[in-house]
Amino acid sequence: MSTTLDTVVVPRLRACANNVPLLDPSEPPRRTAPFDFEPGYHLPAKLWLYGNAHLLAGELAFLEIASGPPHQDPDQLSEIERRAEELVLAGKILVCGIHNPAQMRAATLPLRWGAPRILVLSGGFIHHLGPSLNQEPFRAARLWRYQWDPKTDLAISRRAPGKLPTFALHNPTVDRLVAKIAQSECLGLRWRDKGSLRVLA
Repeated sequence: MSTTLDTVVVPRLRACANNVPLLDPSEPPRRTAPFDFEPGYHLPAKLWLYGNAHLLAGELAFLEIASGPPHQDPDQLSEIERRAEELVLAGKILVCGIHNPAQMRAATLPLRWGAPRILVLSGGFIHHLGPSLNQEPFRAARLWRYQWDPKTDLAISRRAPGKLPTFALHNPTVDRLVAKIAQSECLGLRWRDKGSLRVLA
Protein backbone atom coordinates (compact mmCIF):
# COMPACT_ATOMS: atom_id res chain seq x y z
CA MET A 1 0.00 0.00 0.00
CA SER A 2 2.80 2.42 0.88
CA THR A 3 4.38 1.83 -2.54
CA THR A 4 1.16 2.86 -4.30
CA LEU A 5 0.87 5.86 -2.00
CA ASP A 6 4.46 6.97 -2.72
CA THR A 7 4.48 6.35 -6.47
CA VAL A 8 0.93 7.23 -7.50
CA VAL A 9 -1.08 9.12 -4.91
CA VAL A 10 1.53 11.56 -3.57
CA PRO A 11 2.76 12.68 -7.05
CA ARG A 12 -0.87 13.23 -8.14
CA LEU A 13 -1.61 15.31 -5.05
CA ARG A 14 1.52 17.41 -5.64
CA ALA A 15 0.60 17.88 -9.29
CA CYS A 16 -2.90 19.05 -8.38
CA ALA A 17 -1.57 21.40 -5.70
CA ASN A 18 0.84 22.98 -8.19
CA ASN A 19 -1.61 23.06 -11.13
CA VAL A 20 0.58 20.65 -13.11
CA PRO A 21 -1.38 18.71 -15.76
CA LEU A 22 -1.42 14.97 -15.13
CA LEU A 23 0.12 12.80 -17.84
CA ASP A 24 -1.25 9.42 -18.73
CA PRO A 25 1.74 7.03 -18.44
CA SER A 26 0.27 4.85 -21.20
CA GLU A 27 0.49 7.75 -23.68
CA PRO A 28 3.85 8.67 -25.21
CA PRO A 29 5.29 12.07 -24.29
CA ARG A 30 4.21 14.89 -26.60
CA ARG A 31 6.56 17.36 -28.25
CA THR A 32 6.19 20.91 -27.03
CA ALA A 33 8.94 22.56 -29.12
CA PRO A 34 11.19 21.83 -32.11
CA PHE A 35 13.91 19.23 -31.52
CA ASP A 36 16.69 21.86 -31.59
CA PHE A 37 15.09 23.70 -28.64
CA GLU A 38 14.35 20.76 -26.36
CA PRO A 39 14.42 16.95 -26.43
CA GLY A 40 11.35 15.44 -28.01
CA TYR A 41 9.92 11.98 -28.45
CA HIS A 42 9.30 10.94 -32.04
CA LEU A 43 6.56 8.33 -31.78
CA PRO A 44 6.79 6.76 -35.28
CA ALA A 45 10.43 5.79 -34.68
CA LYS A 46 10.06 5.35 -30.89
CA LEU A 47 13.18 7.44 -30.37
CA TRP A 48 14.14 10.57 -28.46
CA LEU A 49 15.77 13.36 -30.49
CA TYR A 50 17.61 16.50 -29.50
CA GLY A 51 19.22 18.83 -32.00
CA ASN A 52 19.20 19.46 -35.73
CA ALA A 53 16.72 16.88 -37.05
CA HIS A 54 17.19 18.28 -40.59
CA LEU A 55 20.47 16.32 -40.71
CA LEU A 56 18.40 13.18 -41.28
CA ALA A 57 17.61 14.42 -44.80
CA GLY A 58 21.32 14.64 -45.64
CA GLU A 59 23.72 12.08 -47.03
CA LEU A 60 24.54 9.91 -44.04
CA ALA A 61 27.40 7.48 -43.45
CA PHE A 62 28.81 5.38 -40.64
CA LEU A 63 32.01 3.47 -40.01
CA GLU A 64 31.38 -0.23 -39.56
CA ILE A 65 34.98 -0.70 -38.38
CA ALA A 66 34.18 1.48 -35.34
CA SER A 67 31.39 -0.91 -34.28
CA GLY A 68 31.68 -4.12 -32.31
CA PRO A 69 33.91 -4.98 -29.36
CA PRO A 70 36.52 -2.30 -28.60
CA HIS A 71 39.68 -4.23 -29.44
CA GLN A 72 41.17 -1.77 -31.93
CA ASP A 73 44.91 -1.17 -31.71
CA PRO A 74 46.44 2.31 -32.31
CA ASP A 75 46.83 1.67 -36.04
CA GLN A 76 43.17 0.69 -36.35
CA LEU A 77 42.12 3.81 -34.42
CA SER A 78 44.19 5.92 -36.82
CA GLU A 79 42.47 4.16 -39.74
CA ILE A 80 39.07 5.01 -38.23
CA GLU A 81 40.10 8.67 -38.07
CA ARG A 82 41.37 8.59 -41.66
CA ARG A 83 38.16 7.05 -43.00
CA ALA A 84 36.01 9.41 -40.94
CA GLU A 85 37.92 12.36 -42.37
CA GLU A 86 37.40 11.07 -45.94
CA LEU A 87 33.65 10.84 -45.36
CA VAL A 88 33.41 14.28 -43.76
CA LEU A 89 35.45 15.92 -46.54
CA ALA A 90 33.18 14.19 -49.08
CA GLY A 91 30.22 16.03 -47.50
CA LYS A 92 28.75 13.06 -45.62
CA ILE A 93 27.15 13.38 -42.19
CA LEU A 94 28.58 10.79 -39.81
CA VAL A 95 26.27 8.75 -37.60
CA CYS A 96 28.27 7.56 -34.57
CA GLY A 97 27.98 5.99 -31.17
CA ILE A 98 30.12 7.20 -28.27
CA HIS A 99 30.39 4.14 -26.05
CA ASN A 100 34.05 3.20 -26.73
CA PRO A 101 37.31 4.77 -27.96
CA ALA A 102 36.73 3.75 -31.60
CA GLN A 103 33.29 5.38 -31.69
CA MET A 104 34.65 8.47 -29.96
CA ARG A 105 37.41 8.81 -32.56
CA ALA A 106 34.81 8.81 -35.32
CA ALA A 107 32.54 11.21 -33.40
CA THR A 108 35.36 13.70 -32.75
CA LEU A 109 36.56 13.99 -36.34
CA PRO A 110 33.62 16.12 -37.65
CA LEU A 111 34.33 18.67 -34.91
CA ARG A 112 37.81 19.28 -36.32
CA TRP A 113 36.29 20.37 -39.62
CA GLY A 114 33.24 22.16 -38.19
CA ALA A 115 30.99 19.50 -39.73
CA PRO A 116 27.71 18.26 -38.23
CA ARG A 117 27.24 14.76 -36.86
CA ILE A 118 24.54 12.52 -35.47
CA LEU A 119 25.32 10.85 -32.15
CA VAL A 120 23.42 7.76 -31.03
CA LEU A 121 23.51 7.55 -27.24
CA SER A 122 22.91 4.58 -24.96
CA GLY A 123 21.29 6.65 -22.22
CA GLY A 124 19.21 9.76 -21.72
CA PHE A 125 20.39 13.17 -22.85
CA ILE A 126 20.77 14.50 -19.29
CA HIS A 127 23.39 11.86 -18.48
CA HIS A 128 25.37 12.42 -21.68
CA LEU A 129 24.92 16.18 -22.22
CA GLY A 130 24.62 17.36 -18.62
CA PRO A 131 21.65 18.80 -16.69
CA SER A 132 21.53 21.90 -18.92
CA LEU A 133 21.93 19.78 -22.09
CA ASN A 134 24.90 21.87 -23.22
CA GLN A 135 27.98 19.71 -22.57
CA GLU A 136 29.82 17.72 -25.20
CA PRO A 137 29.31 14.07 -24.18
CA PHE A 138 32.98 13.05 -23.77
CA ARG A 139 36.30 14.67 -22.94
CA ALA A 140 38.04 14.48 -26.35
CA ALA A 141 35.09 16.27 -27.97
CA ARG A 142 35.39 19.13 -25.46
CA LEU A 143 38.89 19.84 -26.76
CA TRP A 144 37.34 20.81 -30.10
CA ARG A 145 34.05 22.39 -29.02
CA TYR A 146 33.35 23.87 -25.61
CA GLN A 147 29.68 22.86 -25.53
CA TRP A 148 27.02 20.81 -27.31
CA ASP A 149 25.36 22.69 -30.16
CA PRO A 150 21.79 21.50 -30.91
CA LYS A 151 21.63 23.80 -33.94
CA THR A 152 24.53 21.87 -35.54
CA ASP A 153 24.39 18.27 -34.28
CA LEU A 154 21.66 15.75 -33.52
CA ALA A 155 21.54 13.34 -30.57
CA ILE A 156 19.33 10.25 -30.74
CA SER A 157 18.47 7.87 -27.92
CA ARG A 158 16.05 5.05 -27.24
CA ARG A 159 15.90 6.17 -23.59
CA ALA A 160 14.06 9.12 -22.08
CA PRO A 161 16.19 12.18 -21.17
CA GLY A 162 16.50 11.29 -17.47
CA LYS A 163 17.38 7.60 -17.93
CA LEU A 164 20.82 6.19 -17.21
CA PRO A 165 22.87 4.63 -20.01
CA THR A 166 24.22 1.14 -20.31
CA PHE A 167 27.83 1.50 -19.24
CA ALA A 168 29.18 -1.24 -21.53
CA LEU A 169 32.03 -0.52 -23.94
CA HIS A 170 30.37 -2.85 -26.46
CA ASN A 171 26.74 -1.92 -27.15
CA PRO A 172 25.27 -3.98 -30.02
CA THR A 173 21.91 -2.17 -29.74
CA VAL A 174 23.52 1.21 -30.37
CA ASP A 175 25.70 -0.25 -33.15
CA ARG A 176 22.62 -1.63 -34.92
CA LEU A 177 20.74 1.66 -34.56
CA VAL A 178 23.71 3.61 -35.97
CA ALA A 179 23.75 1.34 -39.04
CA LYS A 180 19.94 1.43 -39.51
CA ILE A 181 19.85 5.24 -39.41
CA ALA A 182 22.79 5.65 -41.78
CA GLN A 183 21.44 3.03 -44.21
CA SER A 184 17.91 4.47 -44.25
CA GLU A 185 16.39 1.41 -42.59
CA CYS A 186 14.93 3.12 -39.52
CA LEU A 187 11.18 3.27 -40.16
CA GLY A 188 9.55 6.39 -38.80
CA LEU A 189 12.83 8.29 -38.74
CA ARG A 190 14.61 7.81 -42.06
CA TRP A 191 13.72 5.15 -44.61
CA ARG A 192 13.62 4.40 -48.33
CA ASP A 193 10.22 3.99 -49.92
CA LYS A 194 10.23 2.90 -53.59
CA GLY A 195 13.62 4.45 -54.16
CA SER A 196 12.90 7.80 -52.54
CA LEU A 197 14.26 8.85 -49.16
CA ARG A 198 11.71 9.75 -46.51
CA VAL A 199 12.51 11.36 -43.19
CA LEU A 200 10.51 12.43 -40.15
CA ALA A 201 8.13 15.36 -40.45
